[in-house]
Amino acid sequence: MLLFTSDLDRTLIYSKRMMANFPALTPSVEAERKEGEVMSLMTEATTRLLHQVQEQTLFVPVTTRAFHQYERIHLIKELCPAFAITSNGGTILENGCPNEEWTKTLRKRIEDSSIPDADMLQRFDVMKSDTWLQRSFYVDELFYVYHVDLTILRQDEVQAIIQEFDVLGWYVLLQGRKLYFLPKVLTKEAAIAYLKEHCSYDMHVAAGDSIMDYGMLAMADIGYTPAHGDLKDKQPQVLGNTIYSTYSGEAFTQSLLEDVLRLVAKQPTV
Repeated sequence: MLLFTSDLDRTLIYSKRMMANFPALTPSVEAERKEGEVMSLMTEATTRLLHQVQEQTLFVPVTTRAFHQYERIHLIKELCPAFAITSNGGTILENGCPNEEWTKTLRKRIEDSSIPDADMLQRFDVMKSDTWLQRSFYVDELFYVYHVDLTILRQDEVQAIIQEFDVLGWYVLLQGRKLYFLPKVLTKEAAIAYLKEHCSYDMHVAAGDSIMDYGMLAMADIGYTPAHGDLKDKQPQVLGNTIYSTYSGEAFTQSLLEDVLRLVAKQPTV
């Protein structure tokens, strides 16, 4: 059995803006809707391929999205994956329900390795500025996301924040206009490592576009990352196991899923 762990946004599904930037060759298919508005898309071709991948592999969607945001992606939910990982590794869903053992394990790791949320927020309160801080979100009682004004927030301020919290067990990352504060042990790869201990597989294939997917790709037998992603620009070192695709958008997704199916076809039959 091939284990296929894949990021969702900008790896399998795309916003309308991304679709416009990288036009697809086949008609688009709605993947997600919020309050009546279409939020993300796939194409007829990649939807068909993903259904085949779901049938022939152990497909595990992996996302930094909060649980309720993942629930909106009806195209993925309709596949009924046996496992899914949300909240950047904070929640492992098994047949749609949170795995309580992982939740307890992770909470203990966070408690042992990071300063408490209240202390982190108090320290950040001294460093932040209302001139560049726009909105804040607390994701599944695990990590924080701040929307910032990049025209005001200086790079040296970002670096000072990163250094301040690095020694306190918190990982700070500026991704676009989102400033993430995550306990260092809260990672996609940690959740996948736990999952791999509890399932059978012969090969692990992973795909993702961002630096937050780096650890997941590094632990796989084969990794895939698109040309449009930032992983290749922010990675600490080139991953020898990873295919750095020249394709962007849906062209990447189609190539990825076709490759996964080819790898499945090469798997020995029992």
